[in-house]
Amino acid sequence: MGQRGRYTVTRKGIGWILAFALLVVLFTYEAPDRSSWTAWSLPLAGTVIAIDAGHGGKDGGATSATGEVVEKDVTLAISMYLRDFLQQSGAYVIMTREEDKDLASPEADANRKRKSEDIRNRVKLVNENTPDFLISIHVNSIPSPKWSGAQTFYSPGFKKSAEMSYLIQDEIKRVIGNTDRVPKLTNNVFLIREVACPAVLVEVGFVSNTQEAKQLQSVDYQKAMANAIYQGILRQYSGEKVSVTPES
Repeated sequence: MGQRGRYTVTRKGIGWILAFALLVVLFTYEAPDRSSWTAWSLPLAGTVIAIDAGHGGKDGGATSATGEVVEKDVTLAISMYLRDFLQQSGAYVIMTREEDKDLASPEADANRKRKSEDIRNRVKLVNENTPDFLISIHVNSIPSPKWSGAQTFYSPGFKKSAEMSYLIQDEIKRVIGNTDRVPKLTNNVFLIREVACPAVLVEVGFVSNTQEAKQLQSVDYQKAMANAIYQGILRQYSGEKVSVTPES
């Protein structure tokens, strides 16, 4: 009996020691720095990105041969999906438009300056908000229906523009898989040339190509394109280094 009693007391003592040790751990444990949680779960936290959905309102942009697919609708849809992806990763997103309108004033038509006023106001809006980056979404169209495939464009003002252009194009190839185009250097696109931040214009496909026009109208294709652009942005902001040999 004596031995059993001593054994019982010892077991209880061990229990109290373990309980005390647990309390010590709970009260002295330091949680990981919250900034590390943010960096891990929100890779774009603290990043400001502007998205420009090309055209809008009276300016429909390019249209398919049937007239069913209109550039302003496609660019807005892809831009909104891209906005959602970016916000979910912690980015602060600035949109030049979130509805079917342009940025020209009511008086612009009388002065026949609607297009120029619209594009200058887009530049002004972007520059006033000082984003880290601008993505402008457009749809391509030429008289021949044989051409297809998405392509990125950038101006020479910022090295980061070239890098982002390459990474987005690479992701479009991987995700969409229907283009062998390469980034193209240009100084003729007013918006990406005049904004005071790195910028890329993405022509998401040819509305003049019958097959691609149908794809551009598809929600699945629009989301896939937005995701490809998003993945390219993630790669750039992860610090990936690239060597760009653009099409000139």
